Amino acid sequence: MKKIEVLATACLLALLATSCATLHRAEEAKDEIAPAALPAFAEPAPRVSLIGYQLPDFVDYAMTNRPEVISAALAVDERMMAIRTVESGKPFMPNFTAAAGYGQSTGNGGSHFSWRNSGRFTGSVGLEMLLIDFGRYDASHRAACEDLAAAELAFAETRLSVFEEVATSYFTLLRNDALLDVARTNEWECLHHLTQATNRFANGEAKLLDVLRARLDLSEAVQARITASNNTVTAGAEFLRALGLSADRASREDVLAPLPDGLSSALKEFELSSFSTEEALGFARTNSPALMVKRAQLRAAANDVDWAVADLFPELKLSTSFNFADPVWNWSWAFNAAQSLFLGWRKTTAVDAAVICMRAARMEVEAAERTLSRDIAVAIATRDDSIASLAAARTSVRQASENLRVADEQYRLGDASRIDYAEAVADYAAALGRRVQAFYEGQLAEARILRLTGGEPLYHHKTVLERRK
Repeated sequence: MKKIEVLATACLLALLATSCATLHRAEEAKDEIAPAALPAFAEPAPRVSLIGYQLPDFVDYAMTNRPEVISAALAVDERMMAIRTVESGKPFMPNFTAAAGYGQSTGNGGSHFSWRNSGRFTGSVGLEMLLIDFGRYDASHRAACEDLAAAELAFAETRLSVFEEVATSYFTLLRNDALLDVARTNEWECLHHLTQATNRFANGEAKLLDVLRARLDLSEAVQARITASNNTVTAGAEFLRALGLSADRASREDVLAPLPDGLSSALKEFELSSFSTEEALGFARTNSPALMVKRAQLRAAANDVDWAVADLFPELKLSTSFNFADPVWNWSWAFNAAQSLFLGWRKTTAVDAAVICMRAARMEVEAAERTLSRDIAVAIATRDDSIASLAAARTSVRQASENLRVADEQYRLGDASRIDYAEAVADYAAALGRRVQAFYEGQLAEARILRLTGGEPLYHHKTVLERRK
């Protein structure tokens, strides 16, 4: 009897220790969320400086700072807890219960009356165990495991999405910086045109209309430069959001400074791939987390069908209990089998509903494959188009630069009209803009391809020198 008391005491202490550890973790978690739940108690966030970072560093920073990534990781932990919950109900898993009490009552009977109380202790210990469930547990466990797999794949998909967002906002910011340089160059050329037109008008070699038109061209160039500047500010704010930074923690200058000359150089992070649409799609079918999530959800739906079928059959349980009411004790055990005979076709309807959900999940896999195929085809086409466009744009820049040089010289000598000079300025600015667009469209397309196929990014940081004139 003493050994039993020692064993019971040890079990009780272990249970209390486990409960205390669980409660401690819960209190720590509540303390962590206090700043978000009660902003008045939140401390100011420290300033962040990421100067000198390259794209891989920005991506790594976002992976540890974006709430979406942390939420996806927590979803994986939640699915693991769901598996533990399912495992707690597997066959032959004992479920123990214990109860104890003490009470007093009067013992009056017949004509005898007394306020005297007598007390006694009561207690009970019970055990219940599932023996046979005809596959309910197996189906539930398989479904929970597939849900875990789906959560892990969704976590990988979230990381890829964050990678694409960071890369897209990064290249968009660099592109807008370069387009701002294009706008400034166009503004300078228009100012130079106005200076020449004013000088020629003063010498009687041009008309007042030439000066007025040059002023209008300069005003439009200034407006274009302002618009390009606003686009750069917007792209900088989007880049900070992609990194998971707020305006009080960093500014654009704290993260990514503009290139000294966005027209003479460009940052290249990815070597453009050369595989075809068919090759990319074949790789994505077995590697894209977005598609694999749908397949895991389909397998979970199939296990839900198995559970609904198993629920048509009875459950067999073993139960035993020990009851004590001082000074009487009693021990009992029993086998229990329960089977519902008629519930208004509720269980058969549940089977049909599970089958419908499984078929719907199959269609979602089909739809995801079609969407993936289309997106990959568009991304590959954009990549190929950017390669051809960049080669053509570089040629256009050389030709437009030479055309502007000749038009400037001839206009100064009076051999070219105002219209010819204005068109040369516009053509040069447009050629520079097309070259910037084509270069960064290729980088954006490559980031999109990596995201869609689930490929591991291979970075090749390089500064590409471009001809300015």
